[in-house]
Amino acid sequence: MLTFKNFIAYNIGVTDDEWRLLEERLETRTYKKGEMISFKDDIWKDVMYINHGMVRSYIINDEGKDFTRQFYFNSPESRTANLFVIDLSSFTTQQPSNRSFEVLTDCEVIVFSRETLYGLYEKYKKWEFIGRKMAELAYIDMDLFYYNLLTKTPKERYIYLKNTMSNLLDDVPQYHIASYLGITPVSLSRIKKSLESQD
Repeated sequence: MLTFKNFIAYNIGVTDDEWRLLEERLETRTYKKGEMISFKDDIWKDVMYINHGMVRSYIINDEGKDFTRQFYFNSPESRTANLFVIDLSSFTTQQPSNRSFEVLTDCEVIVFSRETLYGLYEKYKKWEFIGRKMAELAYIDMDLFYYNLLTKTPKERYIYLKNTMSNLLDDVPQYHIASYLGITPVSLSRIKKSLESQD
């Protein structure tokens, strides 16, 4: 598990004084399984780094169908997109979010405000790097997600998920996995049985 301080130190190499400047503005929050962090139409004012636990974001279409968009967790398999619980579009534009965020397991997050982050941008040029990197990685993650959704078979998408985020397969309800992959739970079950029979 990567601590927030180690993440910051690795990515932008802050000094002790720079870290203390941020640390005094950090808040730790805990959420219980089943709690909501935010709802559709909320405006994101904070960035959350996930210390432990798991969160998902999801979109509900006009028919009321639930589509998982992203999972957030802190493990050796995490990418930056998994470590930060945020709707970056809403956070950047200060427009209502089109997603809701649900806690899947008890979790703890480190929180800092938009005001804090933008203040650091102005005071220390290097902090702009982390903001830019978050935006770039969020775009890359979204691009890869939709590329796989549009070009890969359901079986290929499941294998990719298994190879890149295997921790989800045991910890997340299968219907959330299915919606993330863009398939039905029945189809997911068939894919898993097909792969098991090949082992």
